[in-house]
Amino acid sequence: MDIASYRLSESLGYQSVRCLRHIGIHGTGSHMIGHAFPYRLNSVDELVVLLDHMHENRFDAFVSELGGLSDQAMDELVGALVDYADFFLANFAPSDIPMPLSGMISQYAIARKLRGIPSRGTVLEIGPGTGLLSFFLSKDTSIKRYDSVEVMESFYLMQHFVNRHVYGSGFRDRAQTDASRPGFGGIAYDRMRAAGPGILDNDELPLTLSVTRRVRAEHFPWWQLEEVAERRYDVVMSNANLTEMNLTALKYYAALAASVVKPEGVFWAQCLGGGEIPPATALKTVIGAGFAPLAMIPTQLDGAGSLPGGKQMALFNVVFLPRGHPRFEEAARNSQTFPLMDPKDALTRGMFGLDEPKAPRRIREEVLAAVAERLA
Repeated sequence: MDIASYRLSESLGYQSVRCLRHIGIHGTGSHMIGHAFPYRLNSVDELVVLLDHMHENRFDAFVSELGGLSDQAMDELVGALVDYADFFLANFAPSDIPMPLSGMISQYAIARKLRGIPSRGTVLEIGPGTGLLSFFLSKDTSIKRYDSVEVMESFYLMQHFVNRHVYGSGFRDRAQTDASRPGFGGIAYDRMRAAGPGILDNDELPLTLSVTRRVRAEHFPWWQLEEVAERRYDVVMSNANLTEMNLTALKYYAALAASVVKPEGVFWAQCLGGGEIPPATALKTVIGAGFAPLAMIPTQLDGAGSLPGGKQMALFNVVFLPRGHPRFEEAARNSQTFPLMDPKDALTRGMFGLDEPKAPRRIREEVLAAVAERLA
C-alpha cells in the first residue's frame, strides 16, 4: 500500500462515516501539528525522520529497568535491530541506517512486560507509533493475533511497512481496498464474451488460485473500527499516547478498550504520552470508562525510591482491570493510593520482572557493535 492508496481508502471512509463530529473524534492532537510533525506525506522517504524520534536518550534507563541484558535478552534485541536494518534497506533510499536504540529497547520492554501476562493470545494496541513493537511480537508464538489501530497517516504507513515485513502474508491491512470484491465494479465481460465471441484477440481466461490466509496481525484505520468493536482481546494497550489525543478521542478509545477487553484481561500503558491532557485527567477518564487500576508506577516510587530489588521504571506504567474482572472491586478500593504497587501480586511481579535475576549492564556501543558484526 502507498500514500495514494491510503488516501483513496480514507476518502471512502469519510464518505461512509457521514458525520463531521464522528470524523472529528479521530483528529490528531494540535501539539503534534504545531511541531512540524509529518502528519501527511508527500513521499514515503519522509518516514525516515520518524524512526529515531521516540524515547531519545532513554537507552540506559531501560537497561536499568530491565535489570541489565542477559545473553538471551541481548540476542533478542540485536536480532530485532538486524531485522530492522534489513527492513530499512528494503524500503528506503539511504544506505546509512538510523539506529533507534532507545526506541527499540523501549518496545522490547513492552514485549517483555507482555510476556509476564499469562493470557496474551490476542492483543490490541491503540496507536502503535512507529510500529517497532512488531519486530518483537511477531516472534512471540504465544500471541496468536496482534491487531492495531492508528489515526495518523504517517504512523499508519510506517506500521504498514513494518508489519508487512515481519508478518508477511500473515498481515492484513484493512485500509487496503480490494477493488475486485463482488459488487465493487465490473463490466459483465464474461456475459458479453458468451454473447459475442471474439471481442478481444487472443482472449485467455484469467487463472486464479483461492487460498485461506492465516492472519496473525490486522491493521485498522479509524474508519474501520466497527469490526474491532466486535472482537475480544486478552490485552489492550495504548502506550505513550493517552494524553496526546483530544479529550473526546480519549473518552472514545477508553470506551472501546472497555468494550473489547475480556473480563479477565488487562488494559495497560507504558507511558501516558507528552500531550496536552493532564495525566490525572487521562487516568480519571480511563477509570470512568469502567476500569480500576491494579498498578500505577511512576519512574521513581515516592518515599521508597525503587521497586523491590532496586528496580526502577524508565517511564510511568499503569495497569487497569476491567469491570467484571474477579479482582476489580479489590483494585477499585485501592485506587486512591499513589503510587500503587503490590509486590506480592503475581501479575505485577510477572509483568515488571521482579523475579528475574540481575544481568550484565550493556551500553549503546556494545549493542551497535553486535548489530554491525551480525550484519557483516
